[in-house]
Amino acid sequence: MTATDTGPPRTSRRAAIMAAAVSVLAERGPRGLTHRAVDAAAGLSSGSVNYHAPTRARLLHLALEEVFRRDIETATRHFDISEWSRSRAAEAITRFVTEMSDEENRDRVIARHHLRAESMTDPELRAAFDDQHAAFVRMIVQTFGIAGHPVSDARGELVRLGIDGMMQRQVMIGPTPLDDDQIAEMARLLVGS
Repeated sequence: MTATDTGPPRTSRRAAIMAAAVSVLAERGPRGLTHRAVDAAAGLSSGSVNYHAPTRARLLHLALEEVFRRDIETATRHFDISEWSRSRAAEAITRFVTEMSDEENRDRVIARHHLRAESMTDPELRAAFDDQHAAFVRMIVQTFGIAGHPVSDARGELVRLGIDGMMQRQVMIGPTPLDDDQIAEMARLLVGS
């Protein structure tokens, strides 16, 4: 960086803003998601976020984009089931839920929860959620089909709902998270025979 540079390049600045928006949303909830809070969390000077997100709605959309981008990276890594077996599918679900609810990723689960609530009054956020959920169900149906165990869209939706519920249970519900054996048992129930 030269003396005239004011910070990271725009692309990395945008990425930092997106990550900071997710963190702020998870820590402070929707009311705490302010431009000032995101500036501070991203380590940027006051007003920097306004370039990438001039409105609160745009800030919410950037957070959602970051949540979905990172979620799909994680899902793609875990749901590569090249050869079908009930145990392999259950293991993939177990690994996915475990990673999504670990210390590094739990903010995304919380932020997604807040964003989902915001989507009830924001048609664009709602459409983005609907698209993301449909894509996740398609991935489940396709992955299981490629692995030689075709499942219906309804079964794919049940698996998606079960995975989402387990992640919420691990991160936001109850004083004690499920242990690995409980997650694996639930994953086996979702996969069925």
